[in-house]
Amino acid sequence: MDRHTPFFSGLPEHGIWTPLALTRTQFMLILALSLALFLFVDGPVWHHVRASHFRRITVSYGVIPVSVAAALWRNHQARPMLIIGGSAVLAAIKLVLTAGLLVALAIAG
Repeated sequence: MDRHTPFFSGLPEHGIWTPLALTRTQFMLILALSLALFLFVDGPVWHHVRASHFRRITVSYGVIPVSVAAALWRNHQARPMLIIGGSAVLAAIKLVLTAGLLVALAIAG
């Protein structure tokens, strides 16, 4: 699958992304894109910790199924259950990361 991915080389080649028919790089890039959108839509999140995050949440979660579908299509694996499963796993991981980040920012500020 992934032969030359130096940025992610410390991670195992097979992991939670394998049964989802995503490569390690695809999985990490989709997660990174979603997190980046959460952090920067409507300005940096650390400047708006207590503000409404509706647009930030909508955009950052909305990109996940589109990105998963595109990655699976590229892998010739675009099936509805894989798209739903991959999106759900990525959304759950993103939820934990962003909630932890917001709690940390709220405590720090």
